[in-house]
Amino acid sequence: MRFLSRTHSTAVILFLSCASACSGGEKQPARSANTTADATRSTEAPRPSAAAPAPETPADPAHAFNPPAELRLPSTLQAGEKVPLLLVLHGFGVSSSLLIAKAALNRVADDKKFAYLAPEGSRDSRGRTFWNAGPSCCDLEHQSPNDVKRLRELLDSALKNLAIDPARVFVIGYSNGGFMADRLACDVSDRLAGVISVAGAAAGPEVPCAPTTPLSVLEIHGDADPIVHYQGGVVFDRTDLPPHMSALDTAKTWAQRLGCTSELTSVKRIDLEPYVTGDETEVQRYSGCRGAVELWTVHGGEHYVALQPPALDAMWAFMQAHPKNGAL
Repeated sequence: MRFLSRTHSTAVILFLSCASACSGGEKQPARSANTTADATRSTEAPRPSAAAPAPETPADPAHAFNPPAELRLPSTLQAGEKVPLLLVLHGFGVSSSLLIAKAALNRVADDKKFAYLAPEGSRDSRGRTFWNAGPSCCDLEHQSPNDVKRLRELLDSALKNLAIDPARVFVIGYSNGGFMADRLACDVSDRLAGVISVAGAAAGPEVPCAPTTPLSVLEIHGDADPIVHYQGGVVFDRTDLPPHMSALDTAKTWAQRLGCTSELTSVKRIDLEPYVTGDETEVQRYSGCRGAVELWTVHGGEHYVALQPPALDAMWAFMQAHPKNGAL
C-alpha cells in the first residue's frame, strides 16, 4: 500500500488500527466493565426472586455509547442561533477520539459553525470498534448490535436542543462508518438532510431501504482502494463476508431510490487530495432527484481519502448546498 505525503500520513494514522487488527496485528484492549454494582453489595441474604431486568436503553441516549457521545456546540454560538448538526462515524477499529483529534474536528466545527456528535461503535472480542451496517461490514463476530436504533435515539436527543437546525442534519462516515451512513440514509431519512459516505458502500438488496423524505447522498471513493474496493467485492478481501456494492452501483442504487431522471453525468474535476497530482477527483451527479446524488471518484486514491483540507471544505460546501427540503 502507498503512503505518499504528510496529508496521507495523517489518514494512515486514523486507519492503522483497523489494518493492524484485520491482519492479526496488535490487539486493542477491551474496555473494562462497569463495576459499580459490585462495589455496593448488600449484607442481606439473597432473595429468591430474580432481579428486574435493566432497561434496554439508558435514559440519556448519549450513554448508550462508551464513551458517551456528547453533543458539542461551536464555541462561537450566539444566543438564539441555530446551527447544522453533523453525526461523525469512525472507521473499523478506530476510536472516535482519534478521529476528532486527527481531523482537527473541534477547530473545523468552530470555523464552519456546526455542532457534532461523534459516537463510538461497539467493540468486538479483540477490542476493535465497529458499526453493524449490514452483512457486508463490519460485524465480523455476529454480535448484532442495533446501531440504527442507537443512532436514531442519539439524533432525536440532539434535536431537542434548540440550537440545532433540524433542516441541516447530516451524517458523514468513513470506511465502516461510510457503510453505516448509507444504512442510516435508508432507516432515518426523515431526520436527515443528507449523508456523505467515504470509502463505504450502500447496503445490498437484503437490507430493506425506502427513504421517506428527500435526501442528498454523496459517495466519495478512491478507485485504487484495496480495502473497500471501488469495483465492488468484499472488505479486507475476506471471502467469508458477503460482497458489497461498487461505488458506481452504490450511486446508481441511490439514484433509483430517489427517483433521479438522468444518467450519471461528469460535471467537473477538482483537486481533493494533495497526495495525488492534479485535479484527480471526478465529480459526477444525477439530476431530477428528490434530493441529490453525487459520486466523487478519486482517481489514484486509495482507502485514506477526504480526511483533510481541501476535501473537508468541499464536503462542507456540499452540505451547505443541500438542506432538508420537504417530504416525498
